[in-house]
Amino acid sequence: MARRSEDAPILVTGAHRSGTTWVGKMLALAPGVAYVHEPFNPRTPPGISPARFDRFYAVVTDENEDAYLPGLTRTLRLEYDWRAQVRSVRSLRDAGRGVRDLAAVTRARRAHARPIVKDPIALLSAEWLAARFCMDVVVLIRHPGAFVASLKRLGWTHRFDTFIDENGTVPEIVRPYEREIRAEAARASVDVVAQASLFWRILYNAVDGYRARHDDWIFPRHEDLSRDAEGEFERLYARLGLEWTSAVRREIAGASSTENPDVPDSTHAIRVDSSANVDRWRSVLTRQEADEVRESTADVWPRFYSDDDW
Repeated sequence: MARRSEDAPILVTGAHRSGTTWVGKMLALAPGVAYVHEPFNPRTPPGISPARFDRFYAVVTDENEDAYLPGLTRTLRLEYDWRAQVRSVRSLRDAGRGVRDLAAVTRARRAHARPIVKDPIALLSAEWLAARFCMDVVVLIRHPGAFVASLKRLGWTHRFDTFIDENGTVPEIVRPYEREIRAEAARASVDVVAQASLFWRILYNAVDGYRARHDDWIFPRHEDLSRDAEGEFERLYARLGLEWTSAVRREIAGASSTENPDVPDSTHAIRVDSSANVDRWRSVLTRQEADEVRESTADVWPRFYSDDDW
């Protein structure tokens, strides 16, 4: 990978539940960087993300960037929008969090830290972000069985009407699945496994397009990182121009150790037995569900995985 510069912001993206938090936090162990949490997430406080997205997986392009560019520019410059944050305060807890975030962002800006933006929800806008902010991009790939099992375990569903804009149009990047998107958006009830399988196809069909167009981006598989965390992260650090230290090595080894729990103790836990976590999906999905996922995602998964991965 030819880096644009060692000061270039880094985007860590991929489907949600693909390991972006783990990878973002491990990269943020490097000296001289600042971790930025999900500016595309509508639930992120406005001090961190003044762009204010109103939907998940928004697609930002040159045509609609005016609504988001000023806020995202502030975020990438590590400029905390304290006025927006003050207007959003509803409790003492909100106020306390705002003070802590302001202090952290201010320290990072004064130190000229390199931003590491962890945001799976920015996946469908990755090309625009890379072009507009000259970002280095890391896109996590995760097995469809693991993705679906994670959503099943958490009971997470998605409103597919977020893929349809205010003009009733489906963005080009997900248009190959327009018929299925509209059908899912109109469905009265949700089959979590079937919906998650469609979601995986939509997102990773887009990722496959990125791979074809961007040979300077990095596309690690969650499974490869999990089986050899130290080796894979050391290579990832080198490609991104991040400083690999003995302290970083120890922290990454500790976060992926076999002494950690097999099952994460929270939604965004980063200390887990990573090698054991690779195949945990097999115990979450029934055999029938696993076969259903394999069959329904078969137009996409062979681009990333082999039969042996099932």
